[in-house]
Amino acid sequence: MKRNAASRLVLTLTFSAMLAGAATADPARLGADLTPMGAERAGNAAGTIPEWTGGISTPPAGYVAGQKHVDPFAGDAAIYTVDASNMDAHAANLTEGQKAMMRTHATYKLNVYPTRRSCAYPQTVYDAMKHNAANARPVDDGNGVEGARVASPFPVPTDAKQVIWNHILGYRGYKSTMQVAAATPTAGGSYTLVQSSDRRINGYADPALGDIVDLNNVESKWIRINTAPAQQAGSAFLFHNTINQKQQERFGWLYSPQNRRVVAASRSACDSPIPGTDNLRFSDMQFMYNGALDLYDWTLEGKREILTPYNTYKLSSGDFNYSELLQGGHLNPEAVRYELHRVWVVDGRLKAGARHAFHRRTLYVDEDSWMIVQTDLYGADGAVARAQEAYVQNYYEVPFCAMDSEIAYDFATGRYHVQQLKAQEPAPDYHADALKDDEFTPAALRRLVVR
Repeated sequence: MKRNAASRLVLTLTFSAMLAGAATADPARLGADLTPMGAERAGNAAGTIPEWTGGISTPPAGYVAGQKHVDPFAGDAAIYTVDASNMDAHAANLTEGQKAMMRTHATYKLNVYPTRRSCAYPQTVYDAMKHNAANARPVDDGNGVEGARVASPFPVPTDAKQVIWNHILGYRGYKSTMQVAAATPTAGGSYTLVQSSDRRINGYADPALGDIVDLNNVESKWIRINTAPAQQAGSAFLFHNTINQKQQERFGWLYSPQNRRVVAASRSACDSPIPGTDNLRFSDMQFMYNGALDLYDWTLEGKREILTPYNTYKLSSGDFNYSELLQGGHLNPEAVRYELHRVWVVDGRLKAGARHAFHRRTLYVDEDSWMIVQTDLYGADGAVARAQEAYVQNYYEVPFCAMDSEIAYDFATGRYHVQQLKAQEPAPDYHADALKDDEFTPAALRRLVVR
């Protein structure tokens, strides 16, 4: 007990010292001892996390534009595997959600590969990061941001909300189109595949944007048209994702082919289940976390080294079809590459008087991309109720690191919901320059879906 208390004290002092240093950090450190994104350039002392040397900024040999990605690390072999039999030996590098998965599913395992810090971004993003370091500021008690443009606003964060903003406003490309799939397998592994066509404009990522305030509180606009199964084909939605959700919640419109009308989407609570996910995914779990920041008291706990999906080219390559990927309880472990990466740890405790199914959330934010790559979600009883993982991949033709797909595990049912799968879909297009802002209105949605 004394040893554990001493360990916690050392971690607390270490994290406090680190945060004190961050609070007085010079933006000139970006591109020096910090990467242009604000990560530690150096590797770790053990040599298991290497120095960042620029990432992959151009496509590797053999890549054909518009085709599936060539895996730049296809020659790597797994260096070890973590499962229920040896999880205690690797506990320092596991999230509570991963530990719960191993206790729940004997077949769940992490195949761990050499760490490749592949993330790279356009020079316009690196320039924006320097601009943001000098100019971005939180407003409305941290529920909004001003002075930022294009990329994560706080490359040298000083508190938890700034780290979350780095995820919410992280660079995800400007205009894109893609076809994606989702599924909610039963415990036995049967599923109905839901396929969709997406188009998106991330106005905040517009390289010509002067300041975030010019967006009138709308960060991105997203259209999805369902194409399968037959009973869902033709249904669609349009959402405008707001920046300061305390000021204005995200808003949208739905189209049903049965009544051939576009109607405003009704308001829903942050923990309202998303339709089509068998109640396994709440509204604010979308893309790991996209809710308002005022429900929780957030604490920045420092950094950890964790095992997380990274450079997951195999998952979307087509080497595994959906029937091979989608198994009962979890994805096929042979399709997922895990690596050891440094992450910021953010802990949120539900405020007194606030209501949400999750009384605590722990977010793990990748230092190289500012993406939330893991979450632990706790119920009122203090136990982990759900967990999420993001599958990170460098779209080197841009370049940028994307959340290529994402999964939510539920421990009460032993089931999961996975979305944004692309294994049997065409390659996404992150150069969809023909998209226009006036195509993301209710009237335009109706013209698009009513043929």
